[in-house]
Amino acid sequence: MLTPALMMRHLPTCYNPTKWVLGLMWLVIAFAGCQSQQDQAGAATPPPVGHYEGSITLAGQPAMRAALDIRHPSPGHYEAELTVPTTGTLSFVADTIFFNDNQLRLRRPARPTQVLNLTLDGDFWRGSLDLDSAKAEIILLKRGMPTPSTYRVEELAQDGGSAWLFSPSDTGTPGAALALLPDTETAPAAALWADALAREGIIVLMLPAVDSASAPLETPRLQVALNVLRATPGADTASIGVWAAGMRAAALAESMTGPGALQAAFVIIQNVSLSSGTRTALRELRNQKVPILALYGGSNATPQQALLMRNALGGRRGAPVRTYRGAGPDLLVPNALSTRFGPGLPNEVVAWLHSQ
Repeated sequence: MLTPALMMRHLPTCYNPTKWVLGLMWLVIAFAGCQSQQDQAGAATPPPVGHYEGSITLAGQPAMRAALDIRHPSPGHYEAELTVPTTGTLSFVADTIFFNDNQLRLRRPARPTQVLNLTLDGDFWRGSLDLDSAKAEIILLKRGMPTPSTYRVEELAQDGGSAWLFSPSDTGTPGAALALLPDTETAPAAALWADALAREGIIVLMLPAVDSASAPLETPRLQVALNVLRATPGADTASIGVWAAGMRAAALAESMTGPGALQAAFVIIQNVSLSSGTRTALRELRNQKVPILALYGGSNATPQQALLMRNALGGRRGAPVRTYRGAGPDLLVPNALSTRFGPGLPNEVVAWLHSQ
């Protein structure tokens, strides 16, 4: 869980990084930075900056457009981003760049099985995108200067597994932020959701999944997470909420009621089972006028479950309860190359968040 001695490892896909330590509020946060260009001189060849376009193809499937941007925003600091416009779940900002002898490897944050391996050949990159159970061939040609960055990723190292902070690059206009609390069933999809939301200007702090949850266990880690979000550049401190799945969703509702309750501007609950305690907590949150969005996927996405949740939220006809019967519990649909968001997603969630 997140602890008061939280350690943040800043991984802006730096080339040849070292580390330094900064204080953030009452947390001890360590950022991994980058050596100066002078220190790097002669050490190795830096990755070639530029915007590359081409295609990504899985055997037997139509080719899809793809782009790779390698950026050099400051001395010693490199960033890389893969974009596949027609399959948003494949796009990501890398947490680390490995480049040596014309070989480039990019790893997706929180999804170690998704790795981009490329070889530089003049102005071309050739190689593959390795996924959980598939390998897609990719070829890219340099088209000019890199496009502006979408968001950045920071790893928060802690006991029980790392948390990840996805923060949009544009911090000029304050926007919504949320703590994302997956359960073990939805954990593999959490990074895909964090990427999709960050691209829409929403700050996401993705916490490690847990097998079980209760209000006493969730409250302290949530309090730390909310403090981190409030201190994140670009976060609107009046619009910080929580998205929790499964048992964590029920624990979240209960942690936001009663003496010393957590304060959040909005709540998204996913695949929550309604116990008497959860109903009571949701009723109190409704009385406090806390906006609540309920999402159900897989076997939980039934008309009966939706009706029970609408009744728990006050029985209003327009109560925000969404069911996605064609998607799994993670709200994704399996696909030959990569899973895809369920019908209407992520747009429906993004639109709801922007309306708060």
